[in-house]
Amino acid sequence: MTPWIKFGIINETGKETSALDRKRTFRKSDHGQANIHVARPKAEQRWANIYRKIHHNSKVEKGWVRFMIRAGVGHSLSISTSEAAEHATTMAMGKAKLAKAELALVFATVHYQGEYEQLFDRVQEISGCDHLIGCSGMSVLTSEGEFEGESAVAVLVMRSDQLSAVPFLVSEREGESVGTTIRDRIQPEFQENSLLVVLPDLRCISPAQLVEQIGADGQKLPIVGGAASGDPMSGQMYQWSGKQIAEASVSGVLLTGSFRTEIGVAQGCQPIGHPLEITRAEGNRIFELNGKPALAVFRESMALLTEEDIQRSGRMVFLGLAMDTSNRAPKIGDYLIRNITGVDSQHSVIGVAEKVEDGQIVQFHLRNPFAAQEEIQGIISRLGERTRAHPPAFGLYFNCLGRGKGLYGDANHDIQAIKRQFPDLPIIGFFGNAEFAPIGNRNFAHTYTGALVLFSET
Repeated sequence: MTPWIKFGIINETGKETSALDRKRTFRKSDHGQANIHVARPKAEQRWANIYRKIHHNSKVEKGWVRFMIRAGVGHSLSISTSEAAEHATTMAMGKAKLAKAELALVFATVHYQGEYEQLFDRVQEISGCDHLIGCSGMSVLTSEGEFEGESAVAVLVMRSDQLSAVPFLVSEREGESVGTTIRDRIQPEFQENSLLVVLPDLRCISPAQLVEQIGADGQKLPIVGGAASGDPMSGQMYQWSGKQIAEASVSGVLLTGSFRTEIGVAQGCQPIGHPLEITRAEGNRIFELNGKPALAVFRESMALLTEEDIQRSGRMVFLGLAMDTSNRAPKIGDYLIRNITGVDSQHSVIGVAEKVEDGQIVQFHLRNPFAAQEEIQGIISRLGERTRAHPPAFGLYFNCLGRGKGLYGDANHDIQAIKRQFPDLPIIGFFGNAEFAPIGNRNFAHTYTGALVLFSET
């Protein structure tokens, strides 16, 4: 016998009714037609019309009618906490055509920090969401823009029978290391197809430690997210889950179920010279590159730059580490970008903010707005190709505080590039202190990057 299902439906006004409003059931007949059972015969035509609306936004699979992933995003720049929460959430619910959400992601600037609890109450009241997670950001963003330097609230609501959400808020005061606590907490809910979103406070754990403690295997469990930011003067930043608000903690959510993800990492750097092989290294110190003293090779690479290149980059030089050891000719996007932490002129040694090893391929990089523009456009185009058969339902974009207007000179650069490829895609994110995303099936914490995560139906 075909199993029965119950779910939300859309009424005549286009608004979805709640489970309390009706107890309608649908099933697929042996002839491939949907049998619609209603309480009153005279309502048959009305419910048949409603079913057609549902069918347009659903899939029929093995006798089941199931909802696609439905998501919507909203924002508000109002300085009134109540008005901002109401406007952003109502906008998001309307775009998603939902009466009740399962998950709400909320990012807000610290302008509202004295009334965060009121903000969350209003979001949950309007959305009816079961779970709410998020953190503060010095600036937040949605598919409508990057709201740098403004008081802003961003809300993304989502509902699907294909996704399950396991939210968490873990404090350093809980005894065990934060990452280990998160790993143990999500383990019972972990499935083969899972993705972890983390929103840490760097005052409680370093990004690299968090990844190491949870797990570096990005194929088994991809880790994405951004480190919370907030008031640059006081250093205050916040994380939240439900109505719990904390500092020096990690909030986040484990997403499991039937969905696809595509992830792109834009690093905003221009390669200098050619790829080089580490021929002698220890820990995070490089002694030789291509058999020559590392500092001498570094100076040779810098000699290739013009003064204009150096000025445009803000004199910020990095080292790109190829993380796939089998790839001996890495390209842009294949490197993990790390800071050069110092040089030892006496011993011709270069220090880098990552452990390195002999045989690893590296290349010096320069931070460059023109290279950043080309890079993110290329990444977005590749994501567009990879999602052609499975268009994304929503996206997350975690952007570095060092990008945005500070990198390009103009506002909204990245979000406009994303919208050109995905014009109707709901996106939410913020400008943070670090970004998390896998490269080459390994999880990493990044700096100066933009990490775009797209969620699609299977």
